[in-house]
Amino acid sequence: PVLAYGAILFVLACALGEAAARMSFVQAHIPYQAYGTNHTQLELQLNILDQFVREHGAPECFIFCSSQAFREMDPQAFAQAFETVSGEQVTCYNFGVTGSQIWSTSILNKILVEKYRPRLVVIGTSYLDYTEGREFQIDERFKQNDWLQYQTNSLTLNNLYEGWFNGWLTEHSYAWRALNLFSYAAPFGMRYSEVLREAHKWDGEIGGNGFALSQKFINPNLPVEEGFAKNLMTEFGNFSVSERNLSALEETIAFSQNSGAQVFLAEMTYNSALLELKGPKGVVRAGKEEILAFIEKVNARLDSIASKHGVIFLHADPSLEIPENGWFDLYHLNRVGAEPFSGWLGEQAGRVLGPLPPARAANEGE
Repeated sequence: PVLAYGAILFVLACALGEAAARMSFVQAHIPYQAYGTNHTQLELQLNILDQFVREHGAPECFIFCSSQAFREMDPQAFAQAFETVSGEQVTCYNFGVTGSQIWSTSILNKILVEKYRPRLVVIGTSYLDYTEGREFQIDERFKQNDWLQYQTNSLTLNNLYEGWFNGWLTEHSYAWRALNLFSYAAPFGMRYSEVLREAHKWDGEIGGNGFALSQKFINPNLPVEEGFAKNLMTEFGNFSVSERNLSALEETIAFSQNSGAQVFLAEMTYNSALLELKGPKGVVRAGKEEILAFIEKVNARLDSIASKHGVIFLHADPSLEIPENGWFDLYHLNRVGAEPFSGWLGEQAGRVLGPLPPARAANEGE
């Protein structure tokens, strides 16, 4: 009887905790639903996507990849240009994630494509995704997250022990997600105000369609700081290509196609000053020729992968005019620069892509 009563009390306590967590008063003090990754921008993207689906239905087009796609592909400008040329109307959501590698993008792609069944998947990528440094950078937040494991693996005795149940709780319980959020305060001495501060850094930075809203800009003609140049060359290493991320790209393409989506690869743009890394007095640092050779090598591999899977790899046009105040930094556009670039991408996609797969039924992907 003691065990039975204890179990009943435990269940009641959990139910009360869940009810309390769902109260509007409590939710008003929670900046976003937390999924245990402690990656603020990723979790905000998941929250904003939920709101997008409630207002517009499931996206018919997803834009995936890292911060380059996040800042350079305006879904609205892309979709409008695509419709003008192709006559097909699609609703797009930008799920670019800062710091994401192609292999972590493949995890997010699997979850969202399986759930929403889009008609079009755009993978924004560039040579920066395949540097030697990327081969060895493993973000444990993606690798060991219970919610991601729950989303991408079926239940077995082994993964039940390894965290599948925690992932299930994260998916279904407001109280558990609140505990996840409170746990993010641990590195700050359990000061929850620091968690709120981290969240509020993104206020006004992410639009309702997942796109970066910042209009911050730099003058790309100014000399590049020594630390920036050193870090970039360290990222290139010996200029070998990340096979891990190329393989993950193929997995992403294949999974999207098998789920019924049309796929195309879009090369993200960058400022030409990134190749020269000019120092004081306009002196061009060593390494430009090696970078150019690396870009050529990566793009050849991407062309080969695109051909193998029967998809288009749309190379960026270096002659496309970007406004002077359109650069967030040397390898990201801001909102101003993203508009003409996204419009150009939409036009090109409308010309080279065939008819998209038919729209899903109203209840599909919900």
